Amino acid sequence: MGNGKSSSAGGAGGTGGTGGGLGGLMGAYTGAGGGMGAGTGQIGSQISLAPFQTVGDYDGGGNPDLIKYQGQTDDKTANFLAKTDKTFDLQQYQQQTNDPWAFYDNPMQKLVSSMGLNAPPTVLSESDFRKYVAQTGATVLWRGWSGQNAVDRFKQSPNTHIGNGINGDGIYLAPDKGTAKGYGWTGTKMALSPQARVISVDKVNAEIAKASPKLQRSLRKAGGYGAGGTRTYGSNDGQAQMALKMGYNVIDAGWAVIPLTRDAVVISDKNAW
Repeated sequence: MGNGKSSSAGGAGGTGGTGGGLGGLMGAYTGAGGGMGAGTGQIGSQISLAPFQTVGDYDGGGNPDLIKYQGQTDDKTANFLAKTDKTFDLQQYQQQTNDPWAFYDNPMQKLVSSMGLNAPPTVLSESDFRKYVAQTGATVLWRGWSGQNAVDRFKQSPNTHIGNGINGDGIYLAPDKGTAKGYGWTGTKMALSPQARVISVDKVNAEIAKASPKLQRSLRKAGGYGAGGTRTYGSNDGQAQMALKMGYNVIDAGWAVIPLTRDAVVISDKNAW
């Protein structure tokens, strides 16, 4: 699905990784406090969440750069975002990491890459994906892609590739299959993983409104063109950067669900269309 109207692998908050296929996933899910079918909705949300998935404790598996970012004062965060946008070289990073896929030049991509938040999604067979959804009560989420190459990039790239959109820059998914079909010829289905930590876009916006004026300005720039990047969809107010600072790696915008890191999702190895 398009992005609409618009150094570290591992778990979140000590939940651990999701190795071992379906068994590892279910171990992480139940170990984090989610029982079978433990999904509970958020107000205004179209997705089902376990209680632990709404706690803001995502730290990229103990990623020191992310933890430092989360602990900074507002004005230091503003300075850090501006510096990262101006100085981080995505082209050089692509070469250093032997990534065959080029990046979109946007400030959130630079932030995620600079911290090495590159844990891959968990890829399951179609049958195991169905079992995971049935056992956890997770909502199936859909994405339309430009083609198979884009799907392969999401599953196989050594790096997280960030798109852009009006509710924050990230990887846009839709709870509605029909909506996702409008954005691409090739489709995949996903669900949130035990590593997902989800916050509503309204709560992120409320936190931005309480931030220092300097940070608000920096976030608005980061949600736009930054130091000269490109956008295919409208600008935003830096919701992705703020959500990550708050300890969340997924934004729930109602019409769309926006993972900021790939470890937040489980994906079927069989295309949906």
